[in-house]
Parts: sequence; structure tokens; C-alpha cells
Amino acid sequence: MNNAVLKYLIISGLLVGAILGIIAGVPYIGGIALFSTLFLCAPVVMVLLIMAGKFDLTTTKDSIVGGAAVGFCANIAFSFSYSIVNAILFLTIKYTTNYVLTAIIMNSPIWLLILIVFFIGVLTATTNAFSGFVTYYVINLIRDLYEKKHYE
Repeated sequence: MNNAVLKYLIISGLLVGAILGIIAGVPYIGGIALFSTLFLCAPVVMVLLIMAGKFDLTTTKDSIVGGAAVGFCANIAFSFSYSIVNAILFLTIKYTTNYVLTAIIMNSPIWLLILIVFFIGVLTATTNAFSGFVTYYVINLIRDLYEKKHYE
């Protein structure tokens, strides 16, 4: 995997994570946005980049490394944007989607928040690496079925 492809994956992961972090401020959609960040960012980004012609899954290593990079960056952007949206909503209209998270964001020292985000980022990288791995096999299965059907 070259640096240009990795750059596309990281920028796309940051963008998807920031969008999901902003959406997570909505009460019932927040859980879906968190689940999407934990498990679905890598497949979505990989499929979109494959469709755009910027990325090609040739090996399992590419899928695992790409999924981990997308997952970690998506978590960083999700955490940052969600914290800002949550703090703004709490300070302006006294609204929060989760009192515990709001208390942690508002009262914890910054080093503790960075540590928590980093450890959750490792978890997100691991789960997205696995979902990227599954994406590789699903895409290859679809390619094989397409080639088998059109070969005859």
C-alpha cells in the first residue's frame, strides 16, 4: 500500500468520523452513529474509494491495514467533533444526550480525555481492521461470482 492510498483512507476516515460525531448529538441516532464508527467505517470508506478508483483491495494486508487506519482516524474525528457538539449543547441550552459523558468531557483534565480517546481508538482500529478484512472477502466473492457468470 503506497502513501497516496493511505492518505486517501485517512482523510476519508477523518471525514466520516467527523460527520458521525456531529450526528451523534441527535438523541436516538447517537447509538447508531457510535456503532457505525466502531464497525462500519472501514467497509464504507473502502467501497467508496474502490468505486472512485482510488483504492484496490489486492491483499488481505491492505484490507487490514486500511481498515485499522480508517477506524483509528474515524474514532479521533468522532470523539473530537462529538465532544465539541456535546459541550456546545450543554453550555448553551443545557441539553445533553448522556450525562456521564458530558460530565467527563466538562470536568476531566485534557490528558485523561486524550488517553481515553487513544484507547478507544485502538479498539476501533481493531474492529474496523476485522470489518475491512471481511470486506476484502465479500468483494472477492462478488468479483468471482461476476466473472463466473460473465465468463460463460
